[in-house]
Amino acid sequence: MPELQKSKAKRFSRVSFLLSLVLPVSCTLAIAQSSVPKGELSIADAKQYMLSLINRDRKSLGLKEVVADETAERAGNLHSDEMARLGYLSHWNTSGQKPDQRYCEAGGTGFVMENGHIEFSGYADDAPGANAEFKLDPAATISKRDIDDIESGFFNEKPPNDGHRRNILDPDHTKVGIGLSVARKGDSFRIACAQEFIHSYGKVEAAPMKLKVGESFTVKGSLDPGLKLSSVDLFWEELPAPMTLKQLDETHSYGPPQMRVNTYFPNSPAAQGHLSISENGGRQEFNCRFDTESATWKPGLYYVYVWTRTPEESRIKPLCVASKTIEVR
Repeated sequence: MPELQKSKAKRFSRVSFLLSLVLPVSCTLAIAQSSVPKGELSIADAKQYMLSLINRDRKSLGLKEVVADETAERAGNLHSDEMARLGYLSHWNTSGQKPDQRYCEAGGTGFVMENGHIEFSGYADDAPGANAEFKLDPAATISKRDIDDIESGFFNEKPPNDGHRRNILDPDHTKVGIGLSVARKGDSFRIACAQEFIHSYGKVEAAPMKLKVGESFTVKGSLDPGLKLSSVDLFWEELPAPMTLKQLDETHSYGPPQMRVNTYFPNSPAAQGHLSISENGGRQEFNCRFDTESATWKPGLYYVYVWTRTPEESRIKPLCVASKTIEVR
């Protein structure tokens, strides 16, 4: 993308950029070119068409369909709107937030994994203030061919650079939110897409999402029947900071934080007084309290990962069903 921004007043055909995340594997970046077909679908219809293509690709390998998720779509739209308007591609936004935090702030209660895409058509212009002239066009139309090209670009990747494909084909995904945005400046336009895939196996909430060192917070949840809590993990990273377009263009992959603060296992001595579990109508419910007055706590963005297992322990690895973020300042 940086080389396109340097190409002032130079006509270029549509160029597509793709970005994805599949935890714990780093995301991939790919480039493809396409022509500029005439639009024919409303943005709402284009989202439904993309959902049908995602499920077509999943069903081709015997996987269950995913259903549309309103909360994930809201988070995806906020991100695709900003990418289209400002002309960047990244898992971060200009506030420095990654998908987990954006999804949580939108009200998400599951675990999110993101695919991203942007296309440009028209004149490249990196003059100061040029992006201010790009305006979102919610009434824009998008062709089926555009949506076909985005999904096929994701799905037809080849190993080892197949992060988008593996995200689409993750058997644990149950929902997806599709953000799809168009921004225009005269004859030039940008199309941005954010696919927010969700693990939804119950409902997990954190309260509050922002607090000061010394305050406590809780994460509570209700798991789908048949699932049992495996562990609740807490990780730390630096607080998000505003990012310039240049910084955003230089990003590629993202992953979970590297600094583990604590792990609570059911019935472990360390969990006493912090983690409680009960049964309610065939569902396991839990409540996990974290106290930030310890000397090990410091300002930062804390991630709580909720892992589950089946009663038969048939899974080789536990399933992550939620990622909650809490800002501690």
